[in-house]
Amino acid sequence: MPTLAVAAALKDKSKDIVLLYVGSTKPADRELVESAGIEFRAISAGKLRRYFSLENVADVFRFFRGVGQAKKIIADFAPDIVFAKGGYVSLPVVLAAARAGVPVVVHESDNRLGLSNRLSLRAATRVAVAYPIAQYLKNNPKLSQYKAKLVYTGLPMDVDLLKTQPRTFFHNRRKTLMVAGGSQGAKAINETFWKILPEVLTNYNVIHQTGTLSFERAKAEKTTLPDTLAENYFIFDFDIRTYREGLLAADAIVSRSGSSVFDFQAFGVPAILIPLPGSAGDHQVRNAHFLTETGAATALDQKKLTPEKLLAMIEQVLNEDDVREVMTQKMQELGKISIGASSSVADLILGLVK
Repeated sequence: MPTLAVAAALKDKSKDIVLLYVGSTKPADRELVESAGIEFRAISAGKLRRYFSLENVADVFRFFRGVGQAKKIIADFAPDIVFAKGGYVSLPVVLAAARAGVPVVVHESDNRLGLSNRLSLRAATRVAVAYPIAQYLKNNPKLSQYKAKLVYTGLPMDVDLLKTQPRTFFHNRRKTLMVAGGSQGAKAINETFWKILPEVLTNYNVIHQTGTLSFERAKAEKTTLPDTLAENYFIFDFDIRTYREGLLAADAIVSRSGSSVFDFQAFGVPAILIPLPGSAGDHQVRNAHFLTETGAATALDQKKLTPEKLLAMIEQVLNEDDVREVMTQKMQELGKISIGASSSVADLILGLVK
C-alpha cells in the first residue's frame, strides 16, 4: 500500500510517467497492483530467513533466479529510476538496477533497517525512512557511514485514508475507546480486555476490532452483557473502512505497535501500545519506545500485562484531559510528516531522474 501511494503521487506530479511494478508471484499482489492501473510483472524470490530451515536451500536458487529475471526486466523496461519498499522481493531488483547503473530509492517503514534494506544500502542512491534519522543511527551506529543517503520522509499512506467520513457508532457523549489487533486480531490483548469489559463499558464506549479469529468469542462476550452496556460495545472482525471510521471516532486506542501506529498518527489518536513479543527485529518494541519517548503514547509489556494494569492505563488516558490532549498533539505532529510522505518520496524520486 505505501508503494501504491507513492505511485499515485508520481502520477499526479508527472502525467506522462510510465510505471512498472515488480512483485511476487502471489495472485493477490498482482490483483491489487493491476486494479490501481499499473502494469505488473512477477519474479521469483527467496525469503531471507535468519533461522534454520530446509527452505533456505531452495530459496537460494529462487533468489538467484529472481536476480536473473530482474536483470531482464531492467533491460527490457529501461527505467530511469527504481523505487523499492524493502522486503525480500525487492532485493533482486535493487541489485539488478544498481548493476545497470540505474538510480535506486529504497524506503524503510520500521525504525531499524530491515535485512533487505541493509543489504541494499551500498546500491541505493537514497534511503527514505519513516522515522527521524537519529533513531536509525541510535539503533545501529554502523549506519553513520551512510547518513548522507538517509532522508526522513515518514511513511507513504493511502491517499483515501484522510477522506474517511464520520460515522455515528453510539448515541451518547461518552468518550470512546478503540481496541484493535489487525486482521487476525491480538489474542493476548483481547483476552485481557474482556476481563475488564464491564468496568470499561460502565464509563466509556468501546469499538472493538477483534480480528477474524476472535470475532465469534466477541459476539459471545457481548451476549453476556446487560443491554445498557451492550449498546455501548461495537464489535467487528476486520474491515478497512470500519477500522478507519473507528479511528476517526476514537478518543484513544489500545493496540499492537506495528505499522498501524502510522494510522494513529494520521488520525491523531493517543495510543496504549502493547508490542508483540518477538516481532521481527523487535520493531514493535522499538516503535512503542519511540512513541512513548515523544509523549504520543503509553506502553505495556505483554509479559507484565494484567487486567488491572490495562484498566488503570485506560482510565488515566481517558479521564485526564490534559494528558490526552498532549498525546493527541504529539500524534498529530508526527502524523503531518506521514500525511505528506507520498508527495515527499515522489519528489525525491523525480529529483533523481536525469
